[in-house]
Amino acid sequence: MESFSALFGPWIIGFYFFLFVSIVFLYRADPESRKKMRMTAFLTVCSIAGILAAKFLGGIAAAGLVKLLALAARMSAMIAAVNIAGVFVFSLVMPRLRTGVSKFIEDLILAGAYAAAGLAVMSASGANLSGILATSAVMTGVVVFSLQDSLGNIIGGMVLHLENSFKPGDFIQVERYEGIVREIRWRQTTIETLDGDLVVIPNIILMKSLVTVLGRASGNIRFRAVSFNVYYDRAPGEVISAVERALLEDPPACVAPAPAPYCAIKEFQPDCVAYELRYYLSDLSAPGRTDSSVRVRIYYALSRAGIQLSVPSRSVVVTEGADAAVEKNARAEQERRLTALKSVDVLRVLSESERSILAGLLKPTPFAGGELMMKQGAVADWLYIIYKGGAEVRLYSDVGSGTYRVVKTLGPGDFLGEMGLFAGEPRSATAVASGETWCYRLDREGFRGILAGRPQIAESIAAMLAERRVELAEAREKMAGEGAARGLGLEQRNLLSKIRNFFNL
Repeated sequence: MESFSALFGPWIIGFYFFLFVSIVFLYRADPESRKKMRMTAFLTVCSIAGILAAKFLGGIAAAGLVKLLALAARMSAMIAAVNIAGVFVFSLVMPRLRTGVSKFIEDLILAGAYAAAGLAVMSASGANLSGILATSAVMTGVVVFSLQDSLGNIIGGMVLHLENSFKPGDFIQVERYEGIVREIRWRQTTIETLDGDLVVIPNIILMKSLVTVLGRASGNIRFRAVSFNVYYDRAPGEVISAVERALLEDPPACVAPAPAPYCAIKEFQPDCVAYELRYYLSDLSAPGRTDSSVRVRIYYALSRAGIQLSVPSRSVVVTEGADAAVEKNARAEQERRLTALKSVDVLRVLSESERSILAGLLKPTPFAGGELMMKQGAVADWLYIIYKGGAEVRLYSDVGSGTYRVVKTLGPGDFLGEMGLFAGEPRSATAVASGETWCYRLDREGFRGILAGRPQIAESIAAMLAERRVELAEAREKMAGEGAARGLGLEQRNLLSKIRNFFNL
């Protein structure tokens, strides 16, 4: 056992005490390395057991077996020490210094440390390293010849790491596979496809194939384009403005705010104009879902603007039955509009003929679920009447902040935006469609003719608006008694003045 004493000297107890203390510390400090620390503790215990067994069998077993057992014990101790050093450096020190290396480089460094530790143990045991190295050279030649593909994969992995062509988190395409790089190991690279499948590709295949990097993990954006067609009856400026406004004011999830999305003419076709909405994807794992959300926004934005998407040409045969169906649908639509107008309490002062006139001026305005219907602080002179679906009214503490509380939930028969229509005031709250929501939109210009023909109804409208506003103020400030009555009269006079000025009465 002289060689063993020469290697560890009198510090053997302190050495193993240090190993156990380090294992306990790292087990608590880095939960991700606990499995490795358990294995390290097992190797340390095996090393101590091997040393004790070697001493016990020193006078019983053959010298060769005793030396082999002692060598295995020392080798286990050195592997445990290398494991502790690796976890300490790669899992604790480097993350705190905001630096790091790839898993491949980490494995390469640890492999070198294991090799150096093994050679040191064998040298301390009195082994002839020159003979071992000479034998290893012959064995290496045999291994290289028999494991050409495996070594090609390993060398390919080394090249991929050194050149850093792509790294975990990047979105790549290899032959017919497209996905996010999850891991680059010694032998293979693993990518996760958009369907959630894990594809293991040998590194030698990557070295021989064309690899397209579609998106970087660092920038985390990827260019996308969604195409749609519109008939020639609408000017390109109208189409582009409607689509861009919808995407810029309320972009769907996973659409990067910068660079900003924009709409462009792709080409002119025989019966329509082909457009393309171009945007950048902020979540590389959801391109299909985000494309769908963008198409939904395009559809509803064009519908609100009265712009029809182009469909393939087809022949239509009109019959008397079809004419009757069209007429029936028109009557049903008119009834639905009149019912919607009757649900707006501030419009109950209108006569049947006035409501019929307004019904013809209403514009169908659909919204997708989660889409912004109006924004707190924005200026708009129209009112929405919900006849299908619903909306959530949110009050933000500060315009532009993300903190809000839901103050009301609206459904069919409710309306919103009346202060913008009648007085031109900024929106007092934000409204978001809680699902697919269909509204009628009443604009200021459509209502102007009604007020011009009968200006006296402005006073009744002002009274109703004042009552609604004071009720809201009471809820906020807990007004009571005479103070509320005085507030109602003052609010009514202020609103009447605003309505008259807004409509030039």
